[in-house]
Amino acid sequence: MVEDRGPARWLRLNRPEKRNAVTRTMADTLRSELGRAAEDSGIAALVLTGTGETFCAGVDVQEALQGPDAELTKDRSTPLWPVDELVNFPKPLLCCLNGAAVGGGATLAMTTDLRVAAESASLTFSLGRLGLTPEVGSSFLLWRQVGYATALDLMYTGRKVPAAEALTLRLVQRVVPDGEVEAATQALADGLAEFPFDAAARTKQVLRAGLEASWADARKNELRELAEFGRRTREKD
Repeated sequence: MVEDRGPARWLRLNRPEKRNAVTRTMADTLRSELGRAAEDSGIAALVLTGTGETFCAGVDVQEALQGPDAELTKDRSTPLWPVDELVNFPKPLLCCLNGAAVGGGATLAMTTDLRVAAESASLTFSLGRLGLTPEVGSSFLLWRQVGYATALDLMYTGRKVPAAEALTLRLVQRVVPDGEVEAATQALADGLAEFPFDAAARTKQVLRAGLEASWADARKNELRELAEFGRRTREKD
């Protein structure tokens, strides 16, 4: 489901009877909507959420193991997961964590920039219980949020992390009462939309570039954006 709320576009996983497990159709819709939102100048932020008591339980395993593109290779994992498009989305990407995020669903939440969790929400990094090693980007995303040892602990134990602990571990940035989670996420998106000159999106791009950059490259990225700010300010005046 797609809904525009002011400057924010909400994408809602809407398969509650299957705990919002992602199908090919859902993945294709996500890719399409990410592209549309990136090009829409009226959209300042994108919000990803789920329907019902679950945010997402990962991919639909039965569907993932069927079809001509089901075979996993060293160059491509399941097509049911648009992880590259999510991580590379150029604007602020928020997660309204309405409920449980399990396995690939937990990693899906980690592809977003900021996560606002309902008090009853939780995250479970349980791929190891299925005999799987970190996948769909979790080897890159998780330890950068919580540190190496904590990431390893979460993956080794596969334990359920309730929202309050997730806040302590920096897996989420806000925890609010269940009935307020959408309003709190919308308020965050509205605040980002108030940044002049698309500064929220550009801040994301500078910080993301700095993840793997040398000191010199990080400074170049900062100075490039500072110069762009100066140019836009002069044009405005």
